[in-house]
Amino acid sequence: MRKKLGLGAGLAGALALTLAACGSSGSSGSGAASSSKPTGEPIRIMTITALSGPSVGNTWIPAATKAAAKAINDAGGVNGRPIEVTVCDDQFDPNKAAACATQAVAGKYLFVTGSSGFGDRFMPILEQAKIPVVGAQPNSASELKSPYSFPFTSTLVQIAGGGTACGKQGKTKPASAVLDLAAAKALAGIFALGLKPFDLTVTKNVTIAPTATDLSTYAANLSGADCVEVVVGSAQFDRLTQAMRQADNGAVIAYGSADVSQQTIDSLGSAGDHVVLVAQQVPVSDTSVPSVKRFHDEARAAGVDDRTLTDDSMIAWAATHYVAELAKSLPSIDGASLAVALNKAGTINYDPLPKVDFSKPITMVFPGNRVFNTSVFLSEIRGGKRVPLYGNQQFSVLGSS
Repeated sequence: MRKKLGLGAGLAGALALTLAACGSSGSSGSGAASSSKPTGEPIRIMTITALSGPSVGNTWIPAATKAAAKAINDAGGVNGRPIEVTVCDDQFDPNKAAACATQAVAGKYLFVTGSSGFGDRFMPILEQAKIPVVGAQPNSASELKSPYSFPFTSTLVQIAGGGTACGKQGKTKPASAVLDLAAAKALAGIFALGLKPFDLTVTKNVTIAPTATDLSTYAANLSGADCVEVVVGSAQFDRLTQAMRQADNGAVIAYGSADVSQQTIDSLGSAGDHVVLVAQQVPVSDTSVPSVKRFHDEARAAGVDDRTLTDDSMIAWAATHYVAELAKSLPSIDGASLAVALNKAGTINYDPLPKVDFSKPITMVFPGNRVFNTSVFLSEIRGGKRVPLYGNQQFSVLGSS
């Protein structure tokens, strides 16, 4: 059986990069339909993720990117040119990920997005060809350093946001549960960044074998903690949550929301209560927000089940729309011109994307790291639903808000 690859998709990369470190735009457009069908030369974009092989990645990101492309094309495309999405399966193989990048270079793709654990293989190839990676979380040292990496969110911020969640919930005995990899202590250090503004420290670190399926012993080792930051893939997150609740451990569980869908919440059942999800944008479930509702509407129009939508897929969808609007005014619709425009855009305010200014990186692990927003939104699973906390207020993981 293949493992489902969620937050763990770039987890090893995030660990590695952490160790390696030791003009304004408008809000989202209306998407109104046009009677003019785009007929010009296609503008090609690519998603890179694992759709086969030993691990299955964020399959919902390609679906969301295609939904955005459909809506853009239905509205006339970009200056009469259609958006064409190529889904490249890296098969959880670094060589295949590099081959995807080579394909993007040969095809003169405008940009690449997705969720792959092998940024150190594909990013240098794309950078040399001046093809930007837009929207995707940096999952490697190369993505965290490259000037052609334009992430709206960050795995590191979500991990630090677990500390913010524990502090805001008034907890005093935080612990971490992370994969048993060489950089586990470094990850605990990122968690500690979010705890620091609350004068809290990590009371215990429990490391989990990447291949473990019975997590009852790990759950027992977390007894005594009142808030647990969980940094594992989605399958182990489900099992650990179930094991903790079966052991009568009612601690708050903090988890990055990137790949959590309504299907994920349904699978947790009552064990999901008091799980706090950490995101850098409003929850994908909050359709009272106009841009989120638009995402759901366009996804359904493209045949995507609402219950499979995730925060990561919403970021990919919104990034595709934003780039399409930006491309309309580019002197030449190519990767190099897009990268220049992104750097000169000033503060990008395009719902539901987090606000960023790609010319102003925020130091988290080293100066110049490709992190541009350190604020998080917190929500809670309650009664089988994802419920926003604190009125969707944002909190900086570095304690400035």
